[in-house]
Formats: sequence, C-alpha cells, structure tokens
Amino acid sequence: MMLVRKKTIAGLVLCTLVLSASVPLLLGIESTPKSVFGGDMVAVSQVNSSVSLNVTLAEKMKEQANVVAASPEITCFCVIEDEPVIVRGVQLEDFLEIENSTLIRGEVTNPDRFAVMGRKLTRRVGLDVGDRFLMTGSSSSALFQLEVDAVYKGNYSEDELLVPLPYARRMAGLSSEAVLFIRVKTTNQSALVDELVTQEAPVMVTDNTGISTPVNVNISEEDRVKQQLAIKYLDTAKFKASNGSYVSMFVQEGANSIRIVVTTFIVLDGALAFIGSAAIISRAVIERSTEMGILSAIGANRRKIKSMVVRDVFLISVTASLIGTLVGYAIVTWVENNGLLLMFGESIHAVIDANLLVMIFLISVIIHVCSALLVGTVLTKARPRHLMQEAEVQEKEDAAPAFESLLGVDG
Repeated sequence: MMLVRKKTIAGLVLCTLVLSASVPLLLGIESTPKSVFGGDMVAVSQVNSSVSLNVTLAEKMKEQANVVAASPEITCFCVIEDEPVIVRGVQLEDFLEIENSTLIRGEVTNPDRFAVMGRKLTRRVGLDVGDRFLMTGSSSSALFQLEVDAVYKGNYSEDELLVPLPYARRMAGLSSEAVLFIRVKTTNQSALVDELVTQEAPVMVTDNTGISTPVNVNISEEDRVKQQLAIKYLDTAKFKASNGSYVSMFVQEGANSIRIVVTTFIVLDGALAFIGSAAIISRAVIERSTEMGILSAIGANRRKIKSMVVRDVFLISVTASLIGTLVGYAIVTWVENNGLLLMFGESIHAVIDANLLVMIFLISVIIHVCSALLVGTVLTKARPRHLMQEAEVQEKEDAAPAFESLLGVDG
C-alpha cells in the first residue's frame, strides 16, 4: 500500500507552510522591543524621573578599556506623511559606530541640525534626500520643519528617523543634557557595571536578554516593587517620556508579555498543522481502504497495516516538510524585504537561521508521523473487510450514471 499521491504531498506541504511561514515572524515580533532599545548591546537607563541620566556619562564610559562604543539616545514617536515613525535622538557618529551603519545617500554637514532617515522608512513615507517635512512632539508641544539630509543603511533597523539630541529632548519634554538611555557595546559587562558603581550615579543596566540590574540604587525592596508597579501602570505619555527606567521596563516586561502571546500562537500553529495533517492522511488512507481489506484478508494484522501507513507517511513527510520549509523561508524573506509587517512603525525582523529551519523541518516531520499514528490507530479499529466492501459500494455509486441522465432529463 502506497499513499504517495500529489494531492497528499501538496496537503502536507501546506501544513508545514503554516509553521515555516509564521514561526520566524512570530519570533521576530518577540525580539522587536530588544532590537529597538538594545539589540545585542547593554542599555544603561535612569532609575527614576527624579534623577536624570546625563549625556556626559556616555563620554566617561567611552574612556573605559572594555567599552567598544557608546551612544546616548532618546526615543519618541511622531507621524510623518500619515505613517507612525520612531524618532531617535542621537549623536550621529556614535549611533553609526555602535550600529555599524553607513550613510548610503546624502551627507550631514551640520552635526547640530540634521535629519537622517532609514532606507526602509524613506520608501514607506515617500521621502528622500532633499525633501522637507514637519515633525511634531510626542508628549510636549514642539514643531520642526526639517529636510532629509541623508539616508542610512543599518544592521538593526532602517525604519527610524535620526535627529540631534536637543530636538528629541524638546519632543519628549526632557531637560537639558538629559537622555533616556545609553547603548553600550562592551567586552566585559561586569567590568562596565563595576565602573558605573564608581560613578555614583543611580542607573539601570539592561542586558540583551532583558534582565535589568540596578546600580547605586539605595532603596528597599518594597520601594523598588512599588516603583516598578508605578512605571508599569502609570500610562501617561509625559510620565513615560520623562522616566528613563521605562526603557528597561519596556525591554523586560514588554518582552515577557509578548513572549507569552508568541508562544501561544506558535502552539496554535502546531495544533493547526497537526489537525490539517491528520485530515489529509485520513483521506489518503480511506481512499486505500480496498487495499487494506485485501491485505487483511490475506493475513495482515492491524499492527502491520498501521506500520505500513506510518512508513508511507514518513517517506512523504520528509519531502513535504523540506518543500514547505523552503517555501516558507522564501515567503518570510519576501515579507521582510518589502517591510510588510510593522509594529509601532518598526519593521519586524524575522528570526531566520539554519538551526531554526532545521528545527521547523524536524517538528513538521514529527507532526506528520504523529498524525499518521493517530489515524492508523483509529482507522484500523474498523474491520478492514467492511472497509473494503464500503469502498467497493462507493466506487460503484461513483461510476453509476446519474438518475436524471437515465430519464433523459437535463440537470
């Protein structure tokens, strides 16, 4: 008995496609908060709104032997050409160095007044070098008329608008010299934390996994819990903009919450693939019920028939899973390259690597084989001879001419 048919393979390919096209995108949604605020770096942010994070701290950190690069930054939101945009206040040279980014069009001649757009953002808002636009404050009254000076190509995000720190401070309502966080590339995070202790400034250090470590914070555990609850639930734009620890809380709490949602959807995708696979295999087995009856009649027991079903499905699933994984990879790559999936104005960067693709392939094969075990167990409980008789009756009914045609009546 062989279940290898084009429609069976095509059906299992679609089941694999459910996983291979959605899982990388779902994992990309989970990693978006970390990529926006941290990437693979350490983010140093202020602890509370009463003590601002000073931009001069970045210069002090650059002097450390373990620090490769440091970029003081402010993030806020605005709308440009009816599109949501993340605005990042930066010192341009520091930003380009820490992200290993380059300007691909235009140039910046004045480091105190510039507007640099990411490559994907220019396509989304329909602006390019030399075009003028208006930028308004997100949590305080501010209005700027700017001209796009350059376009950058980045390794983490190409959906952001880069402006000088003073502009971002006015948009976010921050005081002079204040920044929300400093991204740091370091070869030794422990040494970085030890050096921050000597600076005596209370800060929050968040690593690339979202785990935050308070430095020089002399508060009780009870007060710390209250502070975190306040940051989490006081949902006013001004509070968030003036409270730097919101950055570390967003990375940690936001990533944790998104992880729960993403995990749920991945489990649902797996369940959907399993149900679809079981339905397709059931149909393929039922279509071969005549052969099952013949095999039973000549002495094959139920275990033998079930093992033949599982063997055939395994052979089919290897081919179907390989095709489905490759097609899913192509779809995900196309979606990402065209910036079709956005979250708060930020393109979702799908998580695609060889290990993930191999894992999706193996999980797909396991799902198909488990479906075959379930189908084989259920269907072989019926008497194969009865299945054979029912199949023969069904074949006769399908081959019989319609009653209307016998009477010469048009349907």
